[in-house]
Amino acid sequence: MNLKPIPILITWDVDPSPEVPLAARQRSLDVTLDMCRDLAIPTTFFVTANAEQAQPPVLARMQAEGHQIGCHGLTHTDEEEYDRMPAAMQREYIEKATQKLQQGSDTPIRVFRSPRLKTSHTTLSILAEYGYVADSSVCSQRMDLISSNLINRDWLFAPRCPYHPHHENAFKKGDLPLWEVPVSAVAIPFISAFLSVFGLTFMKGVFRLLYAEAQRTGKPIVYLAHPIEFTAKWMQPLTLKTLSPAYIRTHGLIIRKKLYRLQNDAWLEATRQLFAYMAARPGVQFMTVGAYAESQVERSVS
Repeated sequence: MNLKPIPILITWDVDPSPEVPLAARQRSLDVTLDMCRDLAIPTTFFVTANAEQAQPPVLARMQAEGHQIGCHGLTHTDEEEYDRMPAAMQREYIEKATQKLQQGSDTPIRVFRSPRLKTSHTTLSILAEYGYVADSSVCSQRMDLISSNLINRDWLFAPRCPYHPHHENAFKKGDLPLWEVPVSAVAIPFISAFLSVFGLTFMKGVFRLLYAEAQRTGKPIVYLAHPIEFTAKWMQPLTLKTLSPAYIRTHGLIIRKKLYRLQNDAWLEATRQLFAYMAARPGVQFMTVGAYAESQVERSVS
C-alpha cells in the first residue's frame, strides 16, 4: 500500500524563563536533546536570542545532531508583542535577534516563531524582507479561553494547511514569499501543555485525528513544546499583578498552570512515549520547519 508521507514537525520554544535557576534551564536543553538523539528525531528549536541558557556550545550541539535553530524573538518580555508592537520596534527586535542567533550559531536563521504565538501581517512582511522562509506563529482552529492569546478569532478562520500569508492579513492566504506553518489543533491544540493536563492516552487520540487528516490532505503535523517543562516547577502564585487586565492581556490566565498533572521526569517520559507512538505510524517523516518549507518550494518548482 502506497501511503502519502506524513510530515511531523516537532518544535521547541526556548524561552528565557528567568524565574527558573540557570542550571535547571541548561539541564532542560540537555535532557531534551538526549531524548531526541535517542529517538533519532530532527526537530526545530525556536530560541529567544537573549535566553541565557542558549550558549554557543548548546547551539552547536543542536546543529550537530540534526536540529534546526529558529528565532523566538529577542527578549520574550512583556513588550515583545508582535500583534501590537510598532513596525519600527518589530524591525529592530527581529534584526537584533537574528544577528545575535546567527553569531552564536554560525548559521543563517530562517524560521521564526513569535513569543506567545502573537503575530501580525507587519511581522510576516518584515520576516520576508530578512529572508525568513517560514513562520510558525498561528494555531489554526485552536479554541482557547485562558492562554496568552485568550480567544483569538483570527485563528479560528486561518487556513489549516501551510500557506503564503497576505501582506495585509497574517491569517489569510496571500502573496508573501514565506510559508506560514500552523501549529496543529483540532480545537484542542497539539501542544505539550495539554499532554500534561489531559494525559498521554488523550494526546494519542488527538494525534490519530491529525494523522488521518494528514493522510487526506498531506498537511504536516506540528507539535509545540518547551524544554523548560522537564525541569521547572509550575507553582507560580496568584497575585494582584497576575490578575490585572494588562497581565492577562499578555500572559493569559496563569491559573491554567495549576491544571498541569505531569511534572518534570513524568512529563519527559510521557513526551518520549508520545513521540515513539508517532514514529510507529506508517509513512511518518520527522523533519525541521525549514526542511518542510524547502520541500514545498521544490514541489512548487517541479
